[in-house]
Amino acid sequence: MTFQYFFFDTYIGYFLQVLPVALLVSVIYGVILFRKDRKTPVRRKLFSCVFVCYIIGLICLVVGLDLIGIIWYKILYHMDPGTSVGWFNGDFNFVPDFFNRISGENIGNFLMFLPFGILYPLSQKEPVWKKCVIKGLAAIVVIELLQPVFGRAFDMNDIILNSLGVVLSTTIFMLIKKVIKRKS
Repeated sequence: MTFQYFFFDTYIGYFLQVLPVALLVSVIYGVILFRKDRKTPVRRKLFSCVFVCYIIGLICLVVGLDLIGIIWYKILYHMDPGTSVGWFNGDFNFVPDFFNRISGENIGNFLMFLPFGILYPLSQKEPVWKKCVIKGLAAIVVIELLQPVFGRAFDMNDIILNSLGVVLSTTIFMLIKKVIKRKS
């Protein structure tokens, strides 16, 4: 396995491609947040930074992966990768069929938004289940609507599976929070 294959054609490689961008944006956000906001507890500020890192990484993975891959290829190899972003390709799939076949992509779509239901509430002063779920669903729909612009496809399966991830993780988080609150 060569570095080029590992870095450009695997899920771990895709993660490594977007990680520097997500970390950079998160650090910039953190610096601004810590300078401006003196009242918010440090713990919540740190969770806010982690949440921003997660969201930026997610956006880069599902919207800008082709573009980021081209940039990395040019940085690492100093040449054109021979690929391009298929701007405005307009692929749409409105028929949910994920229940017909379980695939790695379907599992990944479910797992992709599990952190949202944990990180978002931790970054809020008083998280409410309904608000967390609505914000998660809004993020999913916005990301999914942007994908055809960046050469990817709008897929109803993604929306459903991502939403299930948000609802499940937010529900579990809120239940655990409630149990901890009762004990203390």
